[in-house]
Amino acid sequence: MAKTLFSTYLWSRGIERLDVVALTHAHADHMGGMSAVLSNFRPRELWISTDSPPEVQSLLKHARDLAIPIVLHQAGDRNEFGGATVRVLAPWLDLVMRESKPNDESLVMKISYGNTSALLEGDTERKAEMRILDEQPQADLLKVGHHGSTTSTVPQLLQTVHPEFAVISVGTRYVYGHPRTKVLTRLQDSGVATRRTDLNGAVTFYLDGTVSPQIVDLR
Repeated sequence: MAKTLFSTYLWSRGIERLDVVALTHAHADHMGGMSAVLSNFRPRELWISTDSPPEVQSLLKHARDLAIPIVLHQAGDRNEFGGATVRVLAPWLDLVMRESKPNDESLVMKISYGNTSALLEGDTERKAEMRILDEQPQADLLKVGHHGSTTSTVPQLLQTVHPEFAVISVGTRYVYGHPRTKVLTRLQDSGVATRRTDLNGAVTFYLDGTVSPQIVDLR
């Protein structure tokens, strides 16, 4: 088996199979180790938002070689998993066809379980965020878009989502300077309890469907 940090982490949690692996968009920092994950966990489906970028072709070929179904998702799609509902809020077909920036093609998903929910933004930027406002994006937990860049997490989105918690996925001493102070201040002023992977390490939230998300410290 090919070993990667992500695969090793999943094994450490006792996870041996995955129902779905979702590729938000074709950027290396979101695709790294994914081929190994497909090989090691053989998910039932691979979700993508577009199959056109050349960067994603080798991964799609690998999935086909493993007989993993590839599902192209767009805004409006809905899936049910063991009582949880996954709604795809973006991207929109017309936006994917017009735009050439992979960030604008990010797969945005709202996962709801009972009375709890999480909004996963990928690297979505302002244009898509403004359009998401009409998609009922309210959620308890927000995975902040684009690593805390000022291109994302616009005030209107925060006001509409109204999250209690937020997670920023970003590396230590990230070369682009994310997360930006402006975004951190915006989250603080909105009363959002924010965790950062560069400071807090891997952050796990537990959603039981009845109460607000609970932080689970597994370190």
